[in-house]
Amino acid sequence: MNRAAPFFFDDSHWPLLGVRLSGEPSRQAFEAYLDRSTQYLQRGEPHLCIFDLSALWLLSTEQRQRHVEWLEANAALMRQTLLGLAYVITSPTVVLTMSVIFHFRPPPVPYTIVAHLDAAKAWAARHLDEAGLRAPAERMRRVGAFAGPASGCGSASLPGPC
Repeated sequence: MNRAAPFFFDDSHWPLLGVRLSGEPSRQAFEAYLDRSTQYLQRGEPHLCIFDLSALWLLSTEQRQRHVEWLEANAALMRQTLLGLAYVITSPTVVLTMSVIFHFRPPPVPYTIVAHLDAAKAWAARHLDEAGLRAPAERMRRVGAFAGPASGCGSASLPGPC
């Protein structure tokens, strides 16, 4: 069984960023995911992110700690650029993992954890509306699943592995 965790970034509906993680991340894949996430924050543009974690297996203790460290290191940049975070999670184990991470370091922006993409899209559209981004909010209401394959590189315009 291939336990490498592919990740996919879809910025085709910017300022909405869709991120899909699946499988069980290797250390290298998780670091590449964090690096890619940092690159999006460094654009300095307001955006909202929906994370589809419905196919994610589990993060290791080391990866949970690394994620807490990443949140600490990027909190100011997140506050400057992120309008909100929506997490689509169907696994009770992953919900518990995220709850532990957020217990130690909650995101510095509004966030929600939901079980269905439609709920995440509705939440995202509401936050885009509140930020005065009406056209992107309307597009969000019409968007289906994220573009591209369930794994591999997608349409994101940033260099580097995906």
